[in-house]
Parts: sequence; structure tokens; C-alpha cells
Amino acid sequence: MNKASFIVFLILILGIAAGVVWYLVNTSKATFGQQEPVLVTSPALSDSKAIYTNGIYGFTVLYPEASTVNYEFSSAYLLQPTWRANADSKDNGKAVVEIVPYSTESDHSYPRNYAVLMRIGASDQKDAVDSCLTATKDRGETALSDSTINGTTFKVFSFQNAGMMKYVEGVSYRTLHEGQCIALEKIRAGSSYKDDPESPDDIAQETLDAAYAGLDEIVSSFRFAR
Repeated sequence: MNKASFIVFLILILGIAAGVVWYLVNTSKATFGQQEPVLVTSPALSDSKAIYTNGIYGFTVLYPEASTVNYEFSSAYLLQPTWRANADSKDNGKAVVEIVPYSTESDHSYPRNYAVLMRIGASDQKDAVDSCLTATKDRGETALSDSTINGTTFKVFSFQNAGMMKYVEGVSYRTLHEGQCIALEKIRAGSSYKDDPESPDDIAQETLDAAYAGLDEIVSSFRFAR
């Protein structure tokens, strides 16, 4: 074989090899298809939000990042640290989490004290489960319209109490989930004392009301994960 014939033969071999490679690559694509990217989603949080997740009771809730978070319920005049505001003291329910986005205290201006808090509690006690979806009328609860929050229907009850220039009021959202009574409660508690001289440190009632109304956003973010 002379040099020219060898070059032609080599070009022919390379051409055949390239054709085989092209066929194998395209056949592989047709057989297995192109891989699609995996889409991973997570709850959308703004810079000012945090997320609380509870694996025992299977829920998540969003709240303002600057909030105080307690794992035992605080107590105040007319407000007990029971698992829900109007629970019987003999009911050994669980105080799951308490979120406090706003609170203030003063010795000379209005209000002397004020706090808004979101509590989530649970109880599997028979009496608590049996009475979960009814108003505790002897403790001032009034039934409101049901509320559906992210697919779960809650019975809703308002409550309030006052005395000695102190007050507490709130709304209790309750549902049965996995054999437990789950209670979401938005609460405000404070002082109604107004005999102090006017002060530049006084906080407008509109500001206090807005802080309480802000709890609705926390309530609406509640979601069972299972």
C-alpha cells in the first residue's frame, strides 16, 4: 500500500468511527432522555420572618424574627400559664410555644404594661378532647364563626376578662388532630390605668391595637405538616 492509499484508508476508518460514536450518543439520549433539574421548594420567608417547626405535634408557623419565643407560657394578672387560656388547672396539657412579638412596660406612662402573644398548646386528656370544640361559657368564651387555616378547620372562640385595672382578651382557635386538642390563641394582656400625667412616653392606643392585629398573620401561617 502506497502512502496516498494509506491516507485514504485512515480517513475512511476515522469517518466510520465518528459515525459509530454519533449513533451511540444519540441512541443513548433517545433511550434515557435528558435529565430534568430537581426542583426543591421551601417556605418563602421574608428577611423579617422566622419559622418554628414542631415535629411532635407536626406543625409549622411563621412569626416576626425579632419576637421573643418561650417554651413555657408566661403568666400575668388574669392570664394563667395553662396550655390554653381557659383550660381547667387540673388539665395537664402541654404549653408548646409562646411567641411574643410586642411588649412594653413603664412605671410612669401609658400603658403601664402591655403584651401581645401567640400561644400554641395541646392536650390529649379526655376532658380536654371532649370539650375541645365547644365554648367554655362559664369562663367567658363566646363562639365565633369557624375558620379554615391552610386546609384545617378550627372552631373559634373569643374571651375576655378585666379587673383591678388589668385586662386580658383574645381569640382561641381549636381543632382535633391526631387525638389531641390543638389550641392556637392570640392574646393581649395589659393595664388600663390612665391616671398618670400625660407623658411623651405614652403609647397611642392605635399602636397597641395594631400590634394585636399583627397576630393574625401568625395565625394564618399555621400549617399542619402531616
